[in-house]
Amino acid sequence: MTFLKIAWFEYYRRIRSKWFIIGTFGMPIVILGISMLGGYLTGSGAGLETKYFGVIDETARYGAQLRSALDERYADVEDAPIDLAIAQGTFDELHTQYDVLVKENSLDGYFYIPAEFSTETTLRFYGRSSATIRQTEIIEGILGKILTSERANALDLSMEVLDDLMVDVVVDHYDLGASQAKETEELVAGWIAPFVFMFLLFLGIFTGGQLLMRAVLEERSSRVIEVLLSTVSYNDLMGGKIVGLGMLGLTQSAIYLMAGAAAGAYYDVNVITAGISLLYVIYFVLGYLLYAGVYIGVGALFDSEQEAQQAIQIITFIAVIPIMLWTLVIENPNSLIVNLLCYLPPVTPFFMMIKISVGATSATQVLITIALMAASVYLSIRMAAKLFKTGILLYGKRVTLPEIIRWIKA
Repeated sequence: MTFLKIAWFEYYRRIRSKWFIIGTFGMPIVILGISMLGGYLTGSGAGLETKYFGVIDETARYGAQLRSALDERYADVEDAPIDLAIAQGTFDELHTQYDVLVKENSLDGYFYIPAEFSTETTLRFYGRSSATIRQTEIIEGILGKILTSERANALDLSMEVLDDLMVDVVVDHYDLGASQAKETEELVAGWIAPFVFMFLLFLGIFTGGQLLMRAVLEERSSRVIEVLLSTVSYNDLMGGKIVGLGMLGLTQSAIYLMAGAAAGAYYDVNVITAGISLLYVIYFVLGYLLYAGVYIGVGALFDSEQEAQQAIQIITFIAVIPIMLWTLVIENPNSLIVNLLCYLPPVTPFFMMIKISVGATSATQVLITIALMAASVYLSIRMAAKLFKTGILLYGKRVTLPEIIRWIKA
């Protein structure tokens, strides 16, 4: 069949590209490297700037204790992330001076410890930026420990007795019927895996869609499309491009799934099962075909990639919604809003893969969403075929929305 030859040509031409190989294998390495680097910088404090704070201490004692605790905490750190300038006095006397220092950027902000702090336990912070939240939380924690120690001494309780009174409850997680608790790696993988599945789905679908639109635009602008259509039909050309680039996305996804399965086997974490892999492929194919219709239709209507990208912005924005809401789905997989979003075709594959990964869906919901996606794919491809056939050979003419609607209805 002609469209299969076109599909194989598109697939073979692009899979041999060095950029496909670099993107497929290099991107996970870059993402993993950035994540590990971010974790290292956060944990070690390397590369973090020192924040300079003032302290107005009306109690004449908590400021000194706070500084002593900070010195002990960062004794082994060359450049401590927090530096305090403490002044004893009243807020009315000193706040104007500190306001000026903050406005001049000599200080990142200042704390006010009121005279009744030991009983009111409310600390004020004045600053110009919200980039100091992490440091203010550290100050809160240290002063909380100081007050706790004070009250323990007032009750004639030693810190050893107080430590004995503090009880940490540990929750072990078990699978149903299991005799051993889950390891930390399994719990982490169970939390991260849904996002990974959703992100890979998003990446494969929209990478394929962008390549599809770009291929149509390139052939259209270079007039190669006229030569191709003199030997093949519109449907064969469109179908071949969609199938070929879809196979490319499936190949990329298969590589990631096999790599994930190998990593899971190495760490003895069973996240990628045969059932999840099968449903991933099904939702990938349906999601890709849905967006392929949109992208190839847009590509057939415009002469430049810039105009096409502007037209496709709203679709891209809708598809980003699952990335913004993935934690909501994991924590509330059966809430009303999540279930409603699962039946919205542009985002159905992404939300369903998250729900499937956390085991919070039913066979009925899976079948209904697959049927809904299949119907949406039919409409998308049919609409794309009409736009492709009518608009692909129109050059130098700005297409209006009424014309597009008329072509679709025809």
